[in-house]
Amino acid sequence: MRKKLFLFDIDGTIISPGNVGRKLLDKIFLDNFHRSPNLKYEDVAGSTDPIIVENGLLKIGEKKPLTQSIEFILKLYQKSLETVFNKSNKPFVYNDSLDLLDKVKKNGHFYGLLSGNLARAAKIKLKKFDLWDQFSFGVYGEDAVTRDDLVWVAREKAWDEFEESFRFEDIILIGDTEADAHAAYVNGAKSIIVCRIPDKINILKKSNATILVDDLSKVNINHVVKCA
Repeated sequence: MRKKLFLFDIDGTIISPGNVGRKLLDKIFLDNFHRSPNLKYEDVAGSTDPIIVENGLLKIGEKKPLTQSIEFILKLYQKSLETVFNKSNKPFVYNDSLDLLDKVKKNGHFYGLLSGNLARAAKIKLKKFDLWDQFSFGVYGEDAVTRDDLVWVAREKAWDEFEESFRFEDIILIGDTEADAHAAYVNGAKSIIVCRIPDKINILKKSNATILVDDLSKVNINHVVKCA
């Protein structure tokens, strides 16, 4: 049996970040541009940090080119996030994600992170719950422009990390948004999508998710491997 590569999303999948990151970005915008994009869940779900910031700038009426402003905001965001995130009691861990990770490990498959967070932000969020060291490998928001492209990068980086070559059909994304399902689908990979927000179930049902559940503990690894 070929070993699979399971790639876990962070926000909404491994942990709930609350609205900490969004509120911090809103504050940074307000402090430095005197306007706030008032970021909502829909503005950040399934996106990458650079795209979130770029869209925020466009939302408040900033004109292109935006590269310097994006880099400026992301630098402030990363500098402030650790203090704000660690002080907040809103973030928490989804234990079903840890249950699935444990199953992946016990079955001898490879695993890592695929997140739209910048690497430093990803580390801050997972370290709060002593989870960062669980993952030796990952791809992040600075590695590719879009989540779709991150799948390509993950495949290439996996060779460097594990000295294993994975076909796209042997890659399985674990996420919570239609963007996760789409990123897997367009690359010929598979996906396990968990519905964390009941109101989003109809949207997720229309996505190209390979497997859709309301609890990652319900995932049967053997079934997933056969699907892949």
